[in-house]
Amino acid sequence: MQVSFGATVDELESFEQLGFFTRERIFSPGELAELQEAAESIHRRVLEADEHGEGGPVDRVDNQRYQPLCGSTVKWEWSESLRAVRSMEPAHHLDPRLSALIDDPRLWEPCRALVGSQELSLFSDKLNMKRPGGAPFPWHQESPYWVYGAEQVERIVSVLVYLDDASVDNGCLWVIPGSHRHGVLPSLSDRGVLGALYTDVGRVEGEPFPVQLPAGSALWFHRDLVHGSQGNRSADNRRVFVAAYQPAGLRRWRLDRVRPVGARAPAS
Repeated sequence: MQVSFGATVDELESFEQLGFFTRERIFSPGELAELQEAAESIHRRVLEADEHGEGGPVDRVDNQRYQPLCGSTVKWEWSESLRAVRSMEPAHHLDPRLSALIDDPRLWEPCRALVGSQELSLFSDKLNMKRPGGAPFPWHQESPYWVYGAEQVERIVSVLVYLDDASVDNGCLWVIPGSHRHGVLPSLSDRGVLGALYTDVGRVEGEPFPVQLPAGSALWFHRDLVHGSQGNRSADNRRVFVAAYQPAGLRRWRLDRVRPVGARAPAS
């Protein structure tokens, strides 16, 4: 008997009212161990490539460092004393386990009703590696970032997979429930070049909420949900993988090709 992972009525209502819903421990300990090793394998590969001078020039924007490396845009940790990748986008092409994760129906089937399409394609994917001492990330929405490359930005839904237990101490994601109902909100005018991508939360109603979940859980969230994270002040990692889904036939972000999702999808 085929199992359906589609969104429930309660989940659809939560997404509409709050801008997100969660499912706990959808991956087994064995599956989770494989995903964690995939993340670490990618991190090692990126560090080695950088050591061998295989990357492009480092672009410094405000207090952040970006570098093209291994077919991805790597964002290094803000502090140069912490030699670690902060995030990289895309990442699934660097390990078949993450490529397979994108095609896992436990992630994309709930998106069908949210996107409004039975068939989906990948918009983007990202691997976040918040090590102990990792910096916070300001409040923001996805739409202002994506609008420059999305064909149908209003039909994109993100899924965040927790590779570690996430807590306030290790820099879990925070959201402002219901903030998505206001659409794209004003940005900051006094935060340098990147301020245009950060949300002015002084104009946002609602109480910030930390989405603390155990490893192996997932969070589905709206493109206009205001979210951010604090620094990792613990001794533990806070790693997550994020996939953004859109209707079938639409091109990937920054790439002029389509990456189908599901059983007939390619390896990368």
